[in-house]
Amino acid sequence: MNITVVGIGADGWDGLPPASRREIEACEVLLGSSRQLDLVPGAFDRVPWPSPLVPALPGLLSRYSGRRVGVLASGDPMFHGIGTTLVRLLGAGHVRVVPHPSSASLACARLGWALDDVAVVSLVGKPAALLVPHLHPGRRVLVLG
Repeated sequence: MNITVVGIGADGWDGLPPASRREIEACEVLLGSSRQLDLVPGAFDRVPWPSPLVPALPGLLSRYSGRRVGVLASGDPMFHGIGTTLVRLLGAGHVRVVPHPSSASLACARLGWALDDVAVVSLVGKPAALLVPHLHPGRRVLVLG
């Protein structure tokens, strides 16, 4: 099975470059969060993510085997996103990723911070205690939650 993962921002369809729009328009089935699925026009099967996601993925993907499947992801799918999960599950040769700016990149741009000088810590599904080693006086930290 081959899947195309397209990063999308909060600005939705209007913020996507033409190449990303074409990838979405070519899909028969589009997976993503309900919020993301509402951001794009098109005549395809819209499938919201189940919860919990990771254990349900193999069955969900096999249900749409043989169809052109696309996945919507927030920002850069390979930065703490669904793209990395799908590559681990299917292998890099079966996942094509079309990234969008990540939440960390956008936040740093708005704050005027150099992204390479910022610790980015994901606490998605993880204990908050993982943040403690990154807290130092003067240290800039972005926390994904």
